[in-house]
Amino acid sequence: MLRSARPVLVVALAAASLSLPAAGAASRRADTYFSAAENGIAQTKAAWWNPAANWYAQRQHVPTDGPRDVATLWDVFPLFEAVDLVAIARPNAKRRAAVDAIARGAERYWNPGIKPVGAYFYLPFQRPTATAFFDDNGWWGLAFFDAYTATHNRRYLTDAIRAYRTIAIAGWAGNMGGGVWWDTDHTRTTSEPLAAEILLAAELYGATHQRAYLNESLKLLAWANKHSWNRTRGLYQRNATDAVVMNYVEGMMIGAHATLCRVLHKKSYCTKAEKLAAASVKAFPPSYHWATETDAIYYRWFLTLYAIDRNPRWYALADNWAKKALANARDTKGLFTKRWDGTTGDARRLLTPGGTLMLLAAVASVPAPR
Repeated sequence: MLRSARPVLVVALAAASLSLPAAGAASRRADTYFSAAENGIAQTKAAWWNPAANWYAQRQHVPTDGPRDVATLWDVFPLFEAVDLVAIARPNAKRRAAVDAIARGAERYWNPGIKPVGAYFYLPFQRPTATAFFDDNGWWGLAFFDAYTATHNRRYLTDAIRAYRTIAIAGWAGNMGGGVWWDTDHTRTTSEPLAAEILLAAELYGATHQRAYLNESLKLLAWANKHSWNRTRGLYQRNATDAVVMNYVEGMMIGAHATLCRVLHKKSYCTKAEKLAAASVKAFPPSYHWATETDAIYYRWFLTLYAIDRNPRWYALADNWAKKALANARDTKGLFTKRWDGTTGDARRLLTPGGTLMLLAAVASVPAPR
């Protein structure tokens, strides 16, 4: 649930050219990104950990804070992804244990009393009548799926499937002609949970080969192509009547098409992913920086496409911002509390360093172009 930044309509601009490092330099840079991510995760935990809650605080921890001072699901998500990606990039027992720790803590956000099938609530408290947000379930589903990828523990696959079912059953706005609701109060339909569910369902199909997941992914994708496709811009807009486009939605849709290309062995999905990526670069040029948490999602799934088609252009986009983040985003304590361009963000919120760590871990998790 995005609360720290507002989506904007951005004008289409030409993409700046980005240079790629030589092979040796690329390898060294990947090591640098990986070390910065792993060390940053440890530093961030120390700064945001609330021992009274045995979990992360919403803002940098103050010793007097009590057990209910905990971070929202959205605030934890980028850090959760960073921990997953570090373990995926360079697996060992210690890193898998770190995934176990954050994933089991994340399970506390499951609220079985939210009708009709339960949902991940944005705080780890049991409130059966509370409003849950379907984009939150999308974030948690994707993070749990990556936890499963990192550990091969089917417990986290089950956790991801919970999120998937919440959106598939409770989120589908069938009585409104389709789309995915923003929340359980059915205030509006929107593209964030829609894109997350298309991507998550494709990943679940790839892992399980159960046709129901593929059917869900293709059903929602067909709906998006008919009702949320902005033909003029070649991008997915918020909904049928709202022309706002958001970079992290496009990133997940790129990742969804690339994943379908991989699991179905159908090049047409890669072609669509590449066209969508090219249109996204025009809409969100290399100089565009919204917020660390949104931009990290955008580039993380750009790299999914790069891992399949090995087009160095997609890697270069993420690498460009990873370099800038290393140079500009640390504060005097060494924490990544600034934006990637060095400007002030919401320095005390967990999602600010989490987004940077997610980006660094994502770039380190794929091989650099040779």
